[in-house]
Amino acid sequence: MDPITVNKLLSVADGIETHRRCESELSRDTFREIIESQGRVKHLERRVRDILRVFVAAKWITPSAGNSRVLGLTENYRTFIDAWDSGAHLLPMNEGLRNYPPYASFLDCLREKKEMQIPQRQSKTDKRNLGRFLKEEYGITFVAFDTFWRWAVALGHAYRSPFGDELYWGGEWDAARPSLEDFKKVCIEGYHQAEKTSGYANLGRLAHYVCQKLQLSFQAFEMKLIQFVENYPGEIRLAPATIRREVSWRFQIVSIRARKEILRERRAAELLPNGKPYQAGWLERRYLEDGMRVNGKLVKLIQWEVAK
Repeated sequence: MDPITVNKLLSVADGIETHRRCESELSRDTFREIIESQGRVKHLERRVRDILRVFVAAKWITPSAGNSRVLGLTENYRTFIDAWDSGAHLLPMNEGLRNYPPYASFLDCLREKKEMQIPQRQSKTDKRNLGRFLKEEYGITFVAFDTFWRWAVALGHAYRSPFGDELYWGGEWDAARPSLEDFKKVCIEGYHQAEKTSGYANLGRLAHYVCQKLQLSFQAFEMKLIQFVENYPGEIRLAPATIRREVSWRFQIVSIRARKEILRERRAAELLPNGKPYQAGWLERRYLEDGMRVNGKLVKLIQWEVAK
């Protein structure tokens, strides 16, 4: 069984939250209606079974022992939803999906390899070779890999190079790791090596350096930078203006948007006269040169006062 996309995962979870009538339960009929409402499906019953298997394997849903028509919503699911609703922190979200066994196998692979090449779509040989390796060593298919690396980038377990097809392990972080002292040390190293104009370096390119050195995701870099600004006021200068440079190969910073933002946009769309049906954008995508998000604002340049 291959997994579903992160967009489908979030869309179904949003549907559950919209339609459930109980904190801890959902009827099978409602689950089926959620899948049916999200677009034309050629084999609806099979699709419902496939998605339900993913939610059960992820320990988000558990079939009721006493009633075959009822699905139980687990504490693991609730933790993920609470974190997604607020957008306050990514850790409960990525921990909530680490329980899905095929995804856990993918993370084990990426953690051990540290860096993996994402095959070009037209390269059948590279896909076949990677698929054979993944199946033999980790019990997952290439299709699963092609889905899971997108999960990992959005959930902060990995990051993709802005300059090629390399996928890097980026899960070595939490509230305490890396320490701000280690983060500062590597940031200064990267700042000294970076191209500068009037003493300012491109913050996105500095982030790329730091993420490789410390095995962080881009989301983790942003979180640590916010902590650094709060704990070391005046040590760095951040600027929103940019120096014109060629844009990176394609967008690379992908984050899951807070569900509360989606709900606010949905309500606003419902108030518009003759408005089109609202299409939720579950993910935010940015070019590296768009900058990093610090305290709600995108900043693009950094100057290190003590590193001159």
